[in-house]
This record gives sequence, C-alpha cells and structure tokens, in this order.
Amino acid sequence: MFMIQTNRGELPAFMTDDDDRFGPPTPEFTRLVRGLTAAEPVTMVCEQMTGAERRAAAGAAIETLVSQMRIAHQLGFDDSETLAQRCCGLALLLVEWWLGKTPMARQQFNETWNQHAFGHREAGLPYDGANALALLLGALLHHQACQDQPEDEDDLGPLVFTRVLPFLESPERAAAVLSEFVAPPLADAFNVPIKRYARGNPKFVAELCRYLRVVLAMHVKDCPYGLREIDHACTLAHRVAVLEQDERPYVAAPTSEEGLRVALPWVGVHEEEPAEDAPAARAAGHVWQINVDRVVLERWDVGTARLNEAISEDSSIGEPKYRPEVGLEALRCPPCGSHGPFLAEGSWGDPLTLHCRCGVTMMSPLDAQPDDLGRRLLKRLILCEEDPAYAARRMLASLDVFRERQQKARESRWYRGPDDGDVAVVEAVDRALDLDRSDLVAALTDALRPRLPWRHEGRELTLLLLQALNALSLPAVYDSPDGRHLTGAVRDLLTDMKEENARWAPTRAPVVDRLRSWQAGGGPQLWQDAWARTLEMAKLYFAGIRVGDGRVADGCAGLTLGQYLLAREGDCGVDQVTADDVRNLALPGDGQDPSAVMRRWAERLTAIGHDLDAVDDPVAQLWQHLATDKPTDTFGDQRAPALILGLDILVRSFRVRL
Repeated sequence: MFMIQTNRGELPAFMTDDDDRFGPPTPEFTRLVRGLTAAEPVTMVCEQMTGAERRAAAGAAIETLVSQMRIAHQLGFDDSETLAQRCCGLALLLVEWWLGKTPMARQQFNETWNQHAFGHREAGLPYDGANALALLLGALLHHQACQDQPEDEDDLGPLVFTRVLPFLESPERAAAVLSEFVAPPLADAFNVPIKRYARGNPKFVAELCRYLRVVLAMHVKDCPYGLREIDHACTLAHRVAVLEQDERPYVAAPTSEEGLRVALPWVGVHEEEPAEDAPAARAAGHVWQINVDRVVLERWDVGTARLNEAISEDSSIGEPKYRPEVGLEALRCPPCGSHGPFLAEGSWGDPLTLHCRCGVTMMSPLDAQPDDLGRRLLKRLILCEEDPAYAARRMLASLDVFRERQQKARESRWYRGPDDGDVAVVEAVDRALDLDRSDLVAALTDALRPRLPWRHEGRELTLLLLQALNALSLPAVYDSPDGRHLTGAVRDLLTDMKEENARWAPTRAPVVDRLRSWQAGGGPQLWQDAWARTLEMAKLYFAGIRVGDGRVADGCAGLTLGQYLLAREGDCGVDQVTADDVRNLALPGDGQDPSAVMRRWAERLTAIGHDLDAVDDPVAQLWQHLATDKPTDTFGDQRAPALILGLDILVRSFRVRL
C-alpha cells in the first residue's frame, strides 16, 4: 500500500513481473501485489495462503518497504505526474466532453449505469458512472503507452485514440488490462469497487466497452485534421486543446497561410435527403461554386433539453411549461460568428466545403457517410441554384408528410383534438389573413414574427410554416408555378386545421363554462337549484380545468341529475342530498351490469314525470347525453354510459363533496 501511494500507480516491474532482471521477489509477495492491484480483498488473498507463505510475503514486503523509505529519505518524494495519472486524467476529460456534448447519450448511459449501481448496492459502486468509463479508458491508454514506450515519457502526444479499439471490441482483453492496471490511489474510493465489480461481471465490462467505442467514434469523427485525410490517425496531441476549451474552433491547418479549417456542426442537426436527383444539364463531376446568403438548418438544442429535464424533475412546479427543443437557425461561422454570405463548392454527392468571407473554411470529412449533413446540404444548395423553385417543391413534400401524420392521428382512438400550440399558431395566422387575404407571406410574417437568422424555436407546424415563409420570401420562388402551388397548399393546410380547431373547440372550454351552458337551457326551479349547487362545487374543484374528453363535465352533469331526481322523490330541497347519495344511486356494485343502473335511472325519471325522448325538456336532453356510450379507456374496445364514467372519475380522482 505504501508503494502504491508513493508511486501513484506506477509500480516497479520487479513487484509484479516474475521475469524482471532485478530479480523476482517471493512468489507469495507477487501474488499479494497482483491481488491488490486487481482490487481483490487483501484479507481473502491472505486467507488462501499457508502460514509459511504469509511469512514469506510479509518478509518481502518489509524489505521493500524499508528500501523504499530509505530512498525517499535520501532523494525525497517524486511529486511529478505519473503516466497512470496523465492517462486517467485525459480519459476523464474525454468522457466528460462526450457526456456534455450529447445529453441524450448521457441519459442513456445513466440509465444503464443505474441498473448496476442501484441494482447491486452491495458492490458499492459510485453514483456517477463517468468514473468507470474514465478508469477503463485510462487503463487502456496506459497499456498502449507502455507498449509504445515513447522516447519522452511525459509526452503522450503521439498516442493514437483508435489504437485502443481492438481492446474495446474484446471485453475479455479490456477486463484483463483493467485488472492489472494500478490506478492513481486518490480515486480508490470508486476505483476499487469498479474493478472488483468488473472482475465478476463480464456484461458490465462489455457495456463500458460499448459506450467507449461510441465516445471514440464521435471524437475521431469530429477531428478537423481528418477532414481531408481518410486514413488520418487522431492523436492526443491535437485533441487535448479541443477537450479543454470546447468553444474554440477546431483548427486543422498547420500554418496560417493555408487558412483555418473547421468542422461542420453535426450534433442535433437534421437535414432530409433531397427527393430529386442531380441536375441533368450538368456533366458528371461538375464542381459547383454557389454564393448563398445564409444556410438555414433544423437543430435540436442541448441547452433547452437540459432546461426541460430540470423542469420535469422539479416537483415544486405544478404546471410545467416546456420550451420546444427543435428550432431553425442560420449556420454561423465559428470564429467570426457571421451568418453569411458563404461560398459553397463541391460536386454532387461530395462532402460540402463552405467558405466564409473571414477566410475560414467549414467542411465535412472526406470519408463522410452518404447521410452526412454536408453531403445532403450541398445537394440542397445545388438543386436550389439550378432551379430556385426547388425550395417550394421541397416544402410541398414536407407538408404532405405532415398532413398524412395529422390525418392518421385523427383516426386514432387516443386523439383528443389539436395541440394548444398549433391552435395558437393557426389562430394567429388567421387573424393576420383577415387583414389582407391576398398576401400569405405578410400574414405568416406578422403571425410568426421570424427570428432568423437567430434561432427560432417551435412545434413542427411552426417550423414548417417558417420554412415555407423562408422559401416564398424569394421572388424567384414566389412567382414560379411551384411557388403558387406551395401557397395554395399552405392555405389549404391552415383552412383544414382551422376547421379541426372549431370542431374541437368545445373540448378546450373550461368545465365551469360547459356546466353554465347546460344550466342556461332552463327547467324547473329544483333543476336550477341543483345546477347552482353543482356549479359552486365545480368552482372549488375544477377551476381552470378544461372539458377535454368530457368525463369531468359528464360527472358534474350526472351529479346534478342525481340531486334533482332524489330531491323530487324525497320532496325535499337539493341541499338535503349528498354526493354519497348520488354515488350509491348511480355507480354499479361488484358484478352489477351498468345497463341495469341506467334502466333504473330511466324508470325513476319517467316516474317523476319526464318523457326521456322529449326534445324540449332540458332534463330529458341531459339524460340523452349521459346515456350515450363512450370508450372506457384510450386503447381498449370496451364502452360504458357517460353517466357512469363521469361519476366514477369524480369518486376516484377528485373525491368531491357537495
């Protein structure tokens, strides 16, 4: 233990290597050291030895301890950073960069880690799994450094990230390296439990290796040195600066004369594959040079996602309001911050090269996959350059997909009307169109108030309309046949959604307003008294609640009908009737058929003088509504009368009292 603390993870070879030229110590001492570095319980290792073996191990340990203390007394302690410390520090830096760069990956990894940390509490694993990833990667980097034996042991620059991939693809080899690695002792509080747990859980090591492969793949992919070098080896030398200062541009050019190259953003950025082929008028391999004012992209925002996650975890927020995580924004040049203009160049299907007027070149890797952002973006720019109306045709396809999804959703059992955000957008555009029905562009501008080139967040409908506005703002697109077709398609979409909003408008009304509309239908004084009493209860329990699927409103209506019925039968005021009296009358008991309850209600209403088929009796009209069968849940096929479903939710969810 003294040796490990003194050397901070760099044990001399003679302590673990039987073939070391300085002469191996006793086998018992070597066994003890190996067990300690593998995080085996020392007491267990000692118990497996005989008395003679323990004495031999203790004698070798004392000799080593005395010699090391003599050296430390004469020369002092070496407090320089060891190779193991540098490797673990660099690994932790890389893991934290990855977790911060991709919050969705962080969430997925945390879920995997918690299955082990909380599923096996006896293992004593730390709460944060980043330490486990850093420990394994640090062990592999340390193993690679020991194999390469660099001339300058303080320089890790020549080490190549991808050299550790063979170990990550073979969890057994990775586990063996981790078992032999002596990590810096300052982190023993979590290193020892991790190594001990990994020794008996191959699945755990395999999962760590899987995530580390993703970490390395992501980091190497974004390496600017490899933007134009397919076989480039991503070394530590030019990546540490990026890890430590992630906001600075990824400089790839070795000299200023060659300019500054930076990688295109790709985390969270989405670009659809163009639906049209390369322009037929151009020869194969033709290199386009296109001047573009700005490049608009759809991007998922990390910061907004973190904010929404924090809101969802805050139990003090009664009605959380989440911000849209997806938005449109113009591409920015990383060094100068300009949103354009840019010069794009490349052939059809090639990676994109984008020049800024500040001298910076943004580019995608030469070996980028066909679905790479740069390749798809260059195709879009080429098609728009050859025919500006392509921007309208591109939007027509997106509108068709959106309408198909909307129609499919409306046919689903769970559908409960358009979203409030979509309703607000449609109503805003409709108000703007009332001012000038001939100018859709002006109406969309007034309603959406676009913030481009800065980020404009919103729901899918908002972003679609914003993209249509962006396309129609160009005269060459607006005056083309495809532009006029796009204008008509947008108007048709807005008209359809306006009609859908009107159809579902009653469900968005407050429950209290719905009850007042039923009360306004008139009726005898006892009927009005019952409504007045129900409204007082509704103001207390359901203030601010909307009608929605109608169950709460139906329950209140059933409560009113029950008060009226029991008061008429008992020849008393409605204030003599309790909510429990109505529940006992309305809700079926165990094994009782709901239809029998409805028949009993109908007979008793008829007995007090109501024709349940009448169209001019407000009591009969409400009964006809409450006797209608409705689905009992979102996905099932069972149905029950609205009266029973409504009163049931008042009993189970709200426990109302009159």
